[in-house]
Amino acid sequence: MTQELQHLWPHDLVAGEAVNVRPGDEDVSDLLGSIAAHGLLQPLVGRTREDGTVEIIDGNRRLKALKQLFDDGKLREKVPVMLRAQEADADAFEISLAANVLRRQLHPVVEFEAFAELADKGKSNEEIAEHFGIPLRAVEQRQALGRLHPDIRKAWLEGRINGEAARAFTIASPADQSAYLQSVAGRERWRLQHDYIRRAFTVNSVSADRPIAVFVGAFDYIAAGGQMVPDLFKEKPDFADGGLLERLAQEKLSREAERIQQEEGWAEVLYGSDANQQRYSWDRLRKPALPESEKPARRIEIETRLRAIDERRQVIEDAVDQFEWDDDGNEPPEATAMLREDDALAAERDALSAEHAQYDDERAAWLTLDAEQRGKAVAVIDIGNGGALSIARGYLKDQKPKPAPKPTGLSAPAPKPSSTGEEAPEPARLSAAQLDELALTATRAAAHVVAGHPRLALALFVASAATLGSPVRFRSEGRSEGPALPWDGLSYDAAKTTTFEDVFKRTLLLSIDELQMHTAKCVAHMLDFTSKAINSNSMATLKPAAAQAVRAALPLVDHRAALVQAFDPAEYFSKAPKQEAIAAIRDCGDDPGKHAKLKKADLGAVATRLATERHWLPEILRGGIFEAVLPAEPDGEDDEPGAGDDEESAEPETPASAAEAALEIWLGQERTRLVAMKAPELRELLKERGVSIPFGSTKMQLIELALQHGDPDSSIEEAA
Repeated sequence: MTQELQHLWPHDLVAGEAVNVRPGDEDVSDLLGSIAAHGLLQPLVGRTREDGTVEIIDGNRRLKALKQLFDDGKLREKVPVMLRAQEADADAFEISLAANVLRRQLHPVVEFEAFAELADKGKSNEEIAEHFGIPLRAVEQRQALGRLHPDIRKAWLEGRINGEAARAFTIASPADQSAYLQSVAGRERWRLQHDYIRRAFTVNSVSADRPIAVFVGAFDYIAAGGQMVPDLFKEKPDFADGGLLERLAQEKLSREAERIQQEEGWAEVLYGSDANQQRYSWDRLRKPALPESEKPARRIEIETRLRAIDERRQVIEDAVDQFEWDDDGNEPPEATAMLREDDALAAERDALSAEHAQYDDERAAWLTLDAEQRGKAVAVIDIGNGGALSIARGYLKDQKPKPAPKPTGLSAPAPKPSSTGEEAPEPARLSAAQLDELALTATRAAAHVVAGHPRLALALFVASAATLGSPVRFRSEGRSEGPALPWDGLSYDAAKTTTFEDVFKRTLLLSIDELQMHTAKCVAHMLDFTSKAINSNSMATLKPAAAQAVRAALPLVDHRAALVQAFDPAEYFSKAPKQEAIAAIRDCGDDPGKHAKLKKADLGAVATRLATERHWLPEILRGGIFEAVLPAEPDGEDDEPGAGDDEESAEPETPASAAEAALEIWLGQERTRLVAMKAPELRELLKERGVSIPFGSTKMQLIELALQHGDPDSSIEEAA
């Protein structure tokens, strides 16, 4: 078949609808910028029809873009067309099909790498967006994907991850991306799904549409030093620091409480979960109706006008329904005027409704109470579902004495007599909130230990299924502590995306070892030692003896280490009575008398320092299982009385046993030193030693890494 290259005007060419594989109504916006910037890079292919016109059989989309550019005045030249002689429709269709089937598509990775390279070579994002006819945000997204860590891009090319997973990786630094990928073992491929990847990098983040985020606002959060999660694939980025967001919310609630109390004259304005729960047990004043005389004149005017607008729009709607429309759907002239009037009334109504919403009926009604009544009542504020401030007014606090703290699954052992035989002093009485905080600390620590011991978890599961009073709270009644599950927990939101069928199909494919591992995590999430479990008013009410039995069965070393990590001494002593700080100082081997004149805050600071150094735990967390502090390291043999008396009778140590003993001593001393360090300090130490840190490593895992990559020889030589 002969063919020749000719240059023709775009509008002299006809789109080949009968022979072209691609539909003629395809969007060509992505071609406009590229052709305008670089011209037509590949000639069109056409054939001459019997009527002398040229029909395009390959390049229909490009022809459509060329005609649009010509009409817009952006193209003034003829376009190249590879012209073929007349041929049958079947042959022309075959050419169109081959051109589309054989045209090799770029893998997304290659395409996105090219976008990143364009920017590296000096092209601005605005220029790239204009040339390719795509939004600026799409350019930024492509560049982020093109700059993923090489290991992630390779995994995408090889099909180990998909596009959704790749987009989830963009919220992390390249180093963290690679570390996460390396941490995923072969049987943990489920961790390469996009939702698990995103969750791993946003543990402490809060979604921008959560009420607390809306209440605080991005402006105040960023002004306080908060960072947003750099996610180009979400309409609104998440708030990275959930702790900071919570603190800002509490500060704003405090300011709002002070403002409302001053403006409205309530005895107190309370906020916080305790106040919001307790108010339902308080009596409440009857809210008075707001009399018309109390309404501002402008408000009455707005309400009158709104009623008039609604009545007039109803008249218009009834009248328009009576008109007859012609066959083409054109409205009669009488209806046109009415519909224009209706549009104007609708706009006026929207404006008036917005103005009317500024009047707070609830506040105005309560303020009709006399000042004396308001001075005896309280208001309770909270963050509403939409992020707005929610105010509940007119409560009368119960004046009865405070009830005893609710029991929890923790029980402190009876006071032990002192070495002189004197009875130990009665321990300080903690508040219900403090007891529950300690119970939650114990739950969190136990959950992490149970998750790592499948055999123990299975025993707990079976025993709990066969008895009542267990601390394992089936379904969603637990505290959801411990390591994250490979799917969302039991909640209304999770049910939208995670179904039983999905999880069941996946778990059927797991090995016995994997099932044991996930069972352990599930049981860990079901634990609850708090007052909620012991006051559930059901047959499954937690029995404290059951909680104590579970805690006593946990591996001793792991259990204490987990408690030390979960317990926050500074937070504890800031709320606990002064006697608790004195007891901690005594337990840590210091003389409380030296600090007797200190204020409570300063005394708490001393207790915090000593508790951190000696890994002190409160008596209720110990539960008769542990001593108050870790035992001191034993002194060297040479320091013991009578050391060396029997040297001649002792068998001489072999070089091997001496080296093993020295290494054992070094490991014990080094572990003690590392335990006293903070997690960031451990990470710095490992970086200095050139050790790669797996993503998500706990402090205990960091310590084991440091011990494995330490240098005992130099330390042993110095000790010798």
